[in-house]
Amino acid sequence: MDAMINVWTVVENVRVASSAAEVAIFTAVLYWFFTSSRVADMLEVVGERVGGWCGRDSSSLRQAVRARRRHNADVYAKLDAEITTRTSSLYRLKEEPQVPAPQPDRRPPAGLACSRCAPLSRDSWKEPKSEESGAVINILDIGRQTFANGGVVARYLCDLAHCIHLVKYDFKDVVPSVVNDERFQRAIEDTTQEEIKKTANGTHRAEDTYTAARRRIEARAMKVLANISSAMSTHVLRLVAWVCHKAVRRIAGGGCGTRAACVERLRRARAAGLPLVFVPLHRSHFDYILVTFTLYLTGLRPPLVAAGDNMRIPFFGWFLRGCGAFFIRRRVDGSEYHGDPVYKSALRAYILNSLAANNNLEFFIEGGRTRTGKPQLPKAGILSVIMDAYHDGTIDDALLVPVTLNYDRLVDGNFVREQLGMPKQMETFWSALRGIWRTLNTNHGSIRVDFNQPISLKELVTSFQKYNYLKAPIERPLTPPNNNLAVNLDRQILYNHSHSSLFGADVSTDQKMMVEAIGRHLVYDAAQSTALMCTNVVSYVLLTEQRRGCSVSQLQRCVRARGDALRLAGRDLGYTGEEHLVIRRALEMLGSSLVRVEGSGANRTVRAHASVPAALELSYYSNALVAHYAAPAILATALESIVCTQGADEDSVRHSELMEAALQLSEILSQEFILCAPCTRIEERLQQALDELIAQDVLADTRTPDALEEQRWSRRIARTFDDEDDEERPDPTRYIKYKLSKSPEALAERRRLVQTIRPLLEGYAATCRCVRDATQKEVVGAALDSLLESFAQNKMVYGEAVSTDAIRNCLRLLRQWGVIEMYTDKRERMIRVSAPYDNQRSMDEVCANIYKFNMATPVL
Repeated sequence: MDAMINVWTVVENVRVASSAAEVAIFTAVLYWFFTSSRVADMLEVVGERVGGWCGRDSSSLRQAVRARRRHNADVYAKLDAEITTRTSSLYRLKEEPQVPAPQPDRRPPAGLACSRCAPLSRDSWKEPKSEESGAVINILDIGRQTFANGGVVARYLCDLAHCIHLVKYDFKDVVPSVVNDERFQRAIEDTTQEEIKKTANGTHRAEDTYTAARRRIEARAMKVLANISSAMSTHVLRLVAWVCHKAVRRIAGGGCGTRAACVERLRRARAAGLPLVFVPLHRSHFDYILVTFTLYLTGLRPPLVAAGDNMRIPFFGWFLRGCGAFFIRRRVDGSEYHGDPVYKSALRAYILNSLAANNNLEFFIEGGRTRTGKPQLPKAGILSVIMDAYHDGTIDDALLVPVTLNYDRLVDGNFVREQLGMPKQMETFWSALRGIWRTLNTNHGSIRVDFNQPISLKELVTSFQKYNYLKAPIERPLTPPNNNLAVNLDRQILYNHSHSSLFGADVSTDQKMMVEAIGRHLVYDAAQSTALMCTNVVSYVLLTEQRRGCSVSQLQRCVRARGDALRLAGRDLGYTGEEHLVIRRALEMLGSSLVRVEGSGANRTVRAHASVPAALELSYYSNALVAHYAAPAILATALESIVCTQGADEDSVRHSELMEAALQLSEILSQEFILCAPCTRIEERLQQALDELIAQDVLADTRTPDALEEQRWSRRIARTFDDEDDEERPDPTRYIKYKLSKSPEALAERRRLVQTIRPLLEGYAATCRCVRDATQKEVVGAALDSLLESFAQNKMVYGEAVSTDAIRNCLRLLRQWGVIEMYTDKRERMIRVSAPYDNQRSMDEVCANIYKFNMATPVL
């Protein structure tokens, strides 16, 4: 019995001890759990989980707690240090000169209206008491900033809260107004009468025939109108805005930025009560949504968007229509819809009634996405409709807003297949799904959406009516060397460019040229205000300055120098940070398939991949800078063509000879670049480029200061004369000569500029050698094969020259010169060499005007 009691006592003692141990352990666990650092750990994990579900980047609470601890611990030490610093600063202030405080980097005021054509618009729509700082805001952070002090749900679901609280606009249905439009009804009546004439057989009464034909045409007209019209809905806009929040956060690691000053301009312009017409340059299918998304999030009324009918695919087409898209046919003239007055009148009436209802409008003036990265020439169709609305009094005025978009990495992939002559793959439901999935799983870096200053259409029309050199038409094609380019080039470029199908038969040539000039001005303004991304600058450097490869440190120096030069020229750079970080980010965006990085440490080298697909894709990014440097590159290439001529002086060049060659090359590349706004003569732009080369010591003026002042005086006097007296007035620059610099820096600058446009000239030269009587497809294929063969045999090092875009532009140039004719036979585009160029000698004489600029030069 005693033994049992002793055992029980031991058990009780053990139980008490274990209970005490459990209490101690539990207390220790509670102490460990409720310390500030552990609570921060737990909240950090929970915050990161919830933030990840909501698509937010959660900041670390642990770091915040530790930062507060360090702040409290060092507060007295900082006060003592401030007192010591203040005392020493007051002493130095009396003894040493003052040094101004460093100022933050300011972006140039990009996107301003033209001072020549729209001086009133340039001075309007801005805050008079403040200067534009160029600050860029991330539109994805607007919701976070708005609901930063809201409740728990609003803070963690800020994107959803922001989209729910977006402004609700009243979108009027204009279809009833279109149905009652006079021109629309007249087009139905005219088409009905044509139908009766074609089907009349005398077996039915006239009343029955007219009634049946009228019903058929009206049914077709209503179907056309239903396919065109938009169905913008606030609920769809809010849903798409929320989806875009999540999608853009995923694909754009660097955010989606826009200038704060641009948004303020648009708000002030909208208060004037005039419709805003947004004119973006087209780079990606994502542009349709991105412009609307940016405007809606910043509190502006979303526009109606003109989208191609290829985007009317199941499900996605419904979403686009709900976001304001109205679908138009990509081509009318030269297609099966040519001469369809019902469709033309329906589209015209829909646009005019939408503007009359004070809706904003958006259309891509280039027509389609750029395949090369360069701005394309404008398609003036919808712009001509807006001009008609202004002329017939439907609208008193409209504010044209050029819009630019740029991406570190293109969202739609590349266009290598199409540049190599393969047919375009049409958009389908499944291809759209694959594209969205691929896009969502790729980091595309930063995105920029910028809006230029609104420009009054009325002011533009009034200004362009004053330019006499843009009015008189050219009756016949001007082929070199018979054309006086100094007088005719600006007018010739506008007159020769193909006009859109929406022009009516009663439109005068002067009005067509005015629409063309305004369209080119809008494209030029948008291109000049496009933010240049790091991939654009790095690609340009690798394809021009460092085409043979370089070390990473050399690449950093070149990118820094190129960025400084672009800032000095007034261009906006869409990247910031130290050079090594910029280079690393650009190389990550471009990928190993385009750029080869070899070695390690200080011996790392970078060079572009030596393949045609890689060169084509890399040139897409670099062409944003190629368009910027087009004018000085044309001048440098013209200089090399003169210097490399047999028997020419290698140390000097005459001004008149240089400008004449530069004007000829400007005409050759008129399908590739818009060198200047139409309110500026191309000769003036080339003179500015010449002054830049002189300032960079590439050329040296041999005249004395007195002669320079005399030339400036002659130019001022020359501007007072009419254009008709150009041939009679003596050239004040006929005795001017420039000396070529032989310094390494000057030779490097000449090499960079020549390589800027050399791939285009290689493509043009190959096209001239392959022109013959055949289908256009056969000629383009022969030129591609010739370029590929030259590249494979190392006769030509420019892989980006293998491009159908350059080949087709060369064919358009030859057609404008009257060398070839293009016609359609059995739905096949045909080419025929015109007389007297149907013999090899005459063809070679004309094509020699292109060959001479594709010369062998020692600078390459």
